[in-house]
Amino acid sequence: MVQVKAMTISYVNAPQLKEGMIPITYNENRKTWVITDKNNSKKEWYNYDIKKWANICTVDDKNSNYRTASVGTEVPIDAMTTMFVWIPRYAYSIVNNYQISNTEAVSTTNARETKNIEIKFLLGYTNRDIDGKVYPTDYDPDTDVTNGKTPMIVHPAFTYDEMPLNGIWVAKFEASGTKTVDVDGVSTEVPVGNHTGGTTLVNAETTTPVKILPSVVSWRNITIGESQYRCTQMSSNTAFYGWSNVKSHLMKNSEWGAVAYLCYSKYGSVPMTNGCGDTGTNWYDFYTGMGPQSKTSEGRYNTSSRSGHEYNTELGVLSSTTGNVYGIYDMAGGAWERVATYLDNGDNSLNVYGKSSSNSTVKYFENGKLNEEYSTLWEAYEVGEEEKNNAIYVEGEGNLTQSELWSKSGSTYTDTETNKKYNTARKRITDETFNLLAKIKGIGVNEISGVLANNVLTKTHSYYGVMSNGSYGWLLDETDTTTNYARAWNGDLVLIGHASNPFVGRGGYVDNGSYAGVLYSSIAYGVSNSLYGFRAVVCL
Repeated sequence: MVQVKAMTISYVNAPQLKEGMIPITYNENRKTWVITDKNNSKKEWYNYDIKKWANICTVDDKNSNYRTASVGTEVPIDAMTTMFVWIPRYAYSIVNNYQISNTEAVSTTNARETKNIEIKFLLGYTNRDIDGKVYPTDYDPDTDVTNGKTPMIVHPAFTYDEMPLNGIWVAKFEASGTKTVDVDGVSTEVPVGNHTGGTTLVNAETTTPVKILPSVVSWRNITIGESQYRCTQMSSNTAFYGWSNVKSHLMKNSEWGAVAYLCYSKYGSVPMTNGCGDTGTNWYDFYTGMGPQSKTSEGRYNTSSRSGHEYNTELGVLSSTTGNVYGIYDMAGGAWERVATYLDNGDNSLNVYGKSSSNSTVKYFENGKLNEEYSTLWEAYEVGEEEKNNAIYVEGEGNLTQSELWSKSGSTYTDTETNKKYNTARKRITDETFNLLAKIKGIGVNEISGVLANNVLTKTHSYYGVMSNGSYGWLLDETDTTTNYARAWNGDLVLIGHASNPFVGRGGYVDNGSYAGVLYSSIAYGVSNSLYGFRAVVCL
C-alpha cells in the first residue's frame, strides 16, 4: 500500500474583511472571477503554500447585488471597481547575499527564481509564529548578520499608526481612472491622466475615483501629493466601493517591500517586466496587468501588440508576484510608481508637490516638513547633516547649497578634475543617506543591494553625478565618466535620491528587466509626469 504524505498547510492570518469586500477566486474553465467562501473551508480562496494569495473585489452601488450574492456567482471585471490582494503579517530573514555581477545583470532572467528570503507567518497581531517563537522588530547589520544570513525579524509594513496589523490589502494593479466625455454627441468613458486618443492630456475631475483593474491605461500625469489624496479619498467613498471603516492610502515603501520580499520566498514568484507601452503617437500609455514581451524577453512592446499578454494569459501571469492570476501585477515595469516615502531634507519640492492639487486645504508638507496630522500616511528617511543643513562642502569653494551643487553641469564642467571635485561632494552626501538606510529594514535597498566582485558583495548604490560630457548620469564613484549602475538581485537598479528629488520611486518602467524589477528603487519626481503612476493600500 502506497502511503500519500499529507501536505502541510502553513498557518496564515485569515484575510480581514469589511462589508463590501467580496472574496473571489478564479475559475480556470470559465476564465472568470467568482465569489468564494470567505471561511476558506475548502482552501478555494487562498493557499499560500501553492502561491494562491487571497483576492477580493469591490463594486459600486449600481452593482451592489454582487455584495450579497451567493458563493459561485460570477463577478465580471466590468462590474468591479477595484481588486486587492492580501499580504498576511510575517517575519523574514535574508538567507544569503546572493548577487549577480553587473555584467551578468544585463541578462534579465538570471536566477529569477532564486529564493533568498525565509518567511514565517505570524499569529494575529502578535510577533509570534504558530510554534510559539517570538521575533524582534530589528537587527544590527554590523553585529547580527552571520554568514550572510540576517536574523528573523517582523516586517515593518505590518504597523500602522504605531499599532500592529494582521495584514494589509494591496492594490492588484496600478491605479487607473475614467472620465465621461462627449465625443461627437456620444458619452464615452476615457482613461484619465494620459494622452490616449490624441496629444491633449485627459485631466481627471476632482471627484474621479481610483479604479484598480486589469488591461486598462494606468493613471499618470499626477503629482505625488494628489495621488496620496486620491488614495485616501477611497476610504470614504462608500457608494463606489461599498466599504466603510477602512484606512486607504498611497502605498508606502515598506509596504512595497513587504510584497517584494514575499516574492523572493517560497510563497511567491519574482515577476517579469510588464513591457507594454505605446511608443507611437500616444507615447507611454501603459496598460495594467500585462506580461513580458515573451517568456525569454522583458523588452518593451507596443500597446497594439498586447493581445496574448493580458494578466490571465500564459504570458501575463509571468508578471505576477505569484506566477499565476492570484498575485499582484505591475510591480516590475508598467509605469514607475511613486511611494509615500521621502528624504527628509527640507527641500522645497516637498512643499510644491506634496499637496493635493484638487483640494487646496490638503497640504501634506509645509516649510519642508511633514504636517503632523498626516504622519501615518508618509515614511521619512534621514539624510546626512550636510544635506539637512543645506551646506555641502566642496574642495576649494567652501559650502554650497544643494541647488548650487547640482547646478554644476554642462559644457563648463567637462574637465575631469572639476567633475571629480563636485562629484566627490555629491557622492559623499548620497553615501550618508544610503548608510542611514541601514536602519530601515524590509524595503530592499540597503539590505540586498551591492556589487559582486571576486565572490565579495560590496553594498552600494548609484548617485546622480556629472559625466565627462557635462550631462548628468547615474554613477558609482567620483571617477566615473559614463553611466554605471549599482544593482540589487536580478539586476534591479538601486538609485539614491538627492536635493530636489526627495521622493521615492519603485518598480521601474516598461523598459527591459535591467531597468525594471520588484526591487528597483530610485529617486522620483514629485511633479505630474507621464512616466509615474501610483498604487493604493487598505488597512483595517
